[in-house]
Amino acid sequence: MLMALGPFLFTVTTQLLDTLTDREVARIEQMERAAAMPTPQFLGPGDREIEITALIYKEVLSPGGPFVIEAMRLALRAGLRLPLIARAGHFYGFFLIRELEVVKTHVLPNGTFQKMEVRISLTRSPLGFGIGGISLF
Repeated sequence: MLMALGPFLFTVTTQLLDTLTDREVARIEQMERAAAMPTPQFLGPGDREIEITALIYKEVLSPGGPFVIEAMRLALRAGLRLPLIARAGHFYGFFLIRELEVVKTHVLPNGTFQKMEVRISLTRSPLGFGIGGISLF
């Protein structure tokens, strides 16, 4: 297992993890001042978004690939909070699936697709546990 998003596993033999983009922003607003230039004001941590791209080769490596994609669609529609954990033990936190994009290629004469490129966009969804006002999980 390379990574797990809740019950969905990314492994070398099923859903091959291609890239992971981790983006986090701070909440900074401009504060107006009289007779001076505005100054930026740090308001706290902002959103954290992770984008995962993976490849699924249906017949070769992962005959259950299309079912995994449909299960992810159900998690997206239900708004399930899923933990994201890397194999090395790094816990990214809890995330919601914000967007799921699947590009199917390599069609066979019977109409089945052999290759699926999956892009999953996640948004951090903290449970409210924090220290000093900073959400940890």
